[in-house]
Amino acid sequence: MNTASSHGRTTPVSILIAAHVIALPLALAGCNATSSESRAAQADDLLKYGRYEEAAKLVEPVVQDDPGDWRGQYAYGRAMLGMGKLEDARRSLDRAYRLRADNEDIVASLAECMAGQKDVKDAYQLLRSFGKDFRSWRAYLSLSRIAESAGDPDTAALAAVDSIKVNEPLPGQRASIEPYMRDAELCFSFGKEADGVRRLRQAYGIAPEDPRITRMLEEHGVKRGKDTALPLGP
Repeated sequence: MNTASSHGRTTPVSILIAAHVIALPLALAGCNATSSESRAAQADDLLKYGRYEEAAKLVEPVVQDDPGDWRGQYAYGRAMLGMGKLEDARRSLDRAYRLRADNEDIVASLAECMAGQKDVKDAYQLLRSFGKDFRSWRAYLSLSRIAESAGDPDTAALAAVDSIKVNEPLPGQRASIEPYMRDAELCFSFGKEADGVRRLRQAYGIAPEDPRITRMLEEHGVKRGKDTALPLGP
């Protein structure tokens, strides 16, 4: 029997060949996984600049060859959404959501697609459920914006307040100003000047250096001082 020697021991060549045959597809699978992640990452960069068609072409092989890759499905869905191909977008974003139901970016994109298809109630339900289950202020802000676009000011306002309620900072971080800025924007659009200013002053307490806040305070006649900031909360 043919053998190969290692440190005085012998190993049958047939075993070495079998090990190589087993290891090769595993190595290829690892390369494919890396390739899929790389393509999805490159597609993300293209999407930031609105290069939807290029992103779609880049990540389409991932969607076809590995439908269980949530990153590929998400990137392809956003590319289709940007190109206005809502059915294709919905299909990929649905798949991405089933694979990663805890990802708020996927949820926001899927809800946007639903709204674009006039499935506004489904978008509402998706965002409300995610906002409640994961205490996601971003989900409530997405709901607020979709509702405003749909001509539903009551839901838009309620969702903005809900975003404030769940705006809890992680340890060592500070709360986000975005829920307060969003509600301020709505209050001003509804003619509720005092409520809008109150939200701005709450946002100022979080980030007094933010130029958006300082500019809006000046626009609404608020002079900044040691008493400008207000306590946070709904």
